[in-house]
Amino acid sequence: MAKLTKKQEDFCNCYFETGNASEAYRRAYSSSSSANVVNVKASELLSNPKVSERIDELQAELKLRSDIKKERLLEELKAIAFADIRDYLVFDGKHLKFNPFDELTNEQAKAIESIKMGKYGIELKLHGKNWSIERICKMLGFDAPEMSEITHRSPFDDWSDEQLEHYTQSGEEPDNKQHYKRD
Repeated sequence: MAKLTKKQEDFCNCYFETGNASEAYRRAYSSSSSANVVNVKASELLSNPKVSERIDELQAELKLRSDIKKERLLEELKAIAFADIRDYLVFDGKHLKFNPFDELTNEQAKAIESIKMGKYGIELKLHGKNWSIERICKMLGFDAPEMSEITHRSPFDDWSDEQLEHYTQSGEEPDNKQHYKRD
């Protein structure tokens, strides 16, 4: 570990706690400077290799101490993403009834955001599917940028050497492009 000043170490700990470099700078340096100054100073600290190395170390330490793994997070997100409202309700053509709560699977229970008494009876709210699906795609790399090749044709591509020479010397396009046209 590289040697940091007390304030740099405080910055790293505050940044790790808040995830906000500007806020971490304000706390660590007791700064009341303008937002622009704070943003610049915070950015400079994040660019400091010793500081970024220390932040990486703090994150690695937390990962080692944590029992939360990507697989577990994916299981939670999967339960939300694939939840189906029909697993929670029964409609007999006239009445809508909730399935007994004790009959829900663990995955079904994970997908519930809240249950409350509303104006018209019990309200069941499931976690948002869209966010969960987006998060799963990011975690699995489905949203990785696609490589594409962009080619650009220059208007000079069809010019002969004589035309290019004329243009570079005079700055004017040749009068008769056909005369200079390549075969």
